[in-house]
Amino acid sequence: MFETFNNRVVLRATLEMQTALSVGSRTSFEPAGTDLPLIKGPDGLPFIPGSSIKGAVRALTERILRSLPNGQQLGLWACDPFSDSDRCIDRNQARIWLRDEMKEHLVWENACTACRIFGSPWLASRVAFKDAYLENLEDLPVVTQIRDGVGIDRDLGAARQGVKYDFEVVVPGARFGIEILTENLEDWELGLLLSVLRFWEEGHLALGGKVTRGPGWGRLVNLRLERIDRQNLLDYLTGGQVAHESPERYIQAFRDYVAQHLGNEEG
Repeated sequence: MFETFNNRVVLRATLEMQTALSVGSRTSFEPAGTDLPLIKGPDGLPFIPGSSIKGAVRALTERILRSLPNGQQLGLWACDPFSDSDRCIDRNQARIWLRDEMKEHLVWENACTACRIFGSPWLASRVAFKDAYLENLEDLPVVTQIRDGVGIDRDLGAARQGVKYDFEVVVPGARFGIEILTENLEDWELGLLLSVLRFWEEGHLALGGKVTRGPGWGRLVNLRLERIDRQNLLDYLTGGQVAHESPERYIQAFRDYVAQHLGNEEG
């Protein structure tokens, strides 16, 4: 899928946190540090790792793909990449195919939709998620807060004695710049990704830890697309010109793909 340049679409948006955000770095190096500090850059400001964003978006995409009726027959399905029995491609089989140039294509043909888009041990991801950095530092009276937490005794349903801790969060109202790069996606595949991101635009996708207790919820706003393809590649290389497009075109392509394959199945 990467032998030639077909297209690159850059998705840019702003994540507006409606609640606090907890993306921990496990260890604090400060003398009086919190038990669960935020991950921070060299400037001391918190950021959201691209891996955290990709994990959340991929997990939601996989849930949606598994929920579609007759999804595998439509070419819209997701395996369990962590299960030897439910993975779309067996490890040993993949190694055999990849050793034979005449059979390499079988890896792609047998891969599920999620692995084709987000990657697997055998396929490179065609979607890249950049780290997201704070955009409105000057608008925030404080950037982080320390909150208290307690361990819960599952049997008693009450706080467990001696299991109190604190954790650091980014305050509500923080805004982060989101940038997602897609490479050589078909229009319907990009439409699937954009359809999933609608959950985030509605505030229904959480990031980080402790999301069931409140933190991590925000809305994706001001989503915009910049496309570079073979037709405007020279314009981009020589002058930085890109085509600005509406997400609706790609979402419609996804609708058409589903409708076409449903029609074929019924026929």
